[in-house]
Amino acid sequence: MNVRQLIDLLGRFDPEAEVRLGVSSPARVVETHTRIWVGDYGGGPQINSALDLRGSCVFVGFGLGQLVKDVPEGKINLGHYESEEVAAKVRDFFVVHQGLDEPLNFPDFDYEKWIPPKTTSGQYNEHVAQILKEKLMKE
Repeated sequence: MNVRQLIDLLGRFDPEAEVRLGVSSPARVVETHTRIWVGDYGGGPQINSALDLRGSCVFVGFGLGQLVKDVPEGKINLGHYESEEVAAKVRDFFVVHQGLDEPLNFPDFDYEKWIPPKTTSGQYNEHVAQILKEKLMKE
């Protein structure tokens, strides 16, 4: 497609409409991006968008899978706790032990020695329990 064709196609839409860039594979849309830009890196204009691969499984080389980052806390249910402060510390505990690059609510708290409490249902959250299991096996 050349620039004139793209301009003609975009001219059919409301000038104030939001533009989204979709990345698709056969039979499904993989990701939709709203932060896109056009750049010229030699050879004409190129439409670009940033893709955050945290939480995605990327396959590299001879069929070997490499997990780029674990799923961020916003997509994992860590359970319900007696207070918001405890819930925030459990979230921080998860972030620290999963090695996620996210800001902590209580950065000076010692999450290495702390054992999170059980949820309000009286059981450990499955994700927290897995971390505790791995932690205890190392010790």
